[in-house]
Amino acid sequence: MSAQLKNRIVGTLVLTALAVIFLPDLLSGEKQRVQENFATIPLRPVSLPEPVPEQAFDDVALSDTKVQKEAVKPTPSNAPAAEPASKPAAKPAATEIRQGWTIQLGTFKNAKNVNNLVNQLRDQGFRAYTVPARPVEGRLNRVFVGPDISKDALMKEKARLAKLTELNGSLVRYKATDI
Repeated sequence: MSAQLKNRIVGTLVLTALAVIFLPDLLSGEKQRVQENFATIPLRPVSLPEPVPEQAFDDVALSDTKVQKEAVKPTPSNAPAAEPASKPAAKPAATEIRQGWTIQLGTFKNAKNVNNLVNQLRDQGFRAYTVPARPVEGRLNRVFVGPDISKDALMKEKARLAKLTELNGSLVRYKATDI
């Protein structure tokens, strides 16, 4: 056999092998993509604002259309449990909601100044927090002190805040959903 014929036969075998290997993948129609889903792990824990005291949450009395549950008070392990009352408690006619108050000191765009102000307030013993919880540079970041259910207590703190920060804050209703 001549060298030219051998080269043609080898070339034909190579092309046939490549066609057998790769042609089914090309003609299958759908391309399969492997995509890995993963979650990023933060480098350090996210710092949350100070916990809100339980006094700041509203007391809600349920109307007569909703099921009322009796409050169960914890008893010491050696004391006998109290018998539940056989008569249901009187139901209020409408829903009662007590709302909390907070002092809004201001709205700022500089995140560094917001963090410095919050740290200064916390060092002086105030319960300060921001909305959003992590200040964003260039966006509006609100600084609050509170919350408290007593409007009078916050008015006293407002005067003390004005001396410390030279900011005249305003008293606003507390919204737990903002945090």
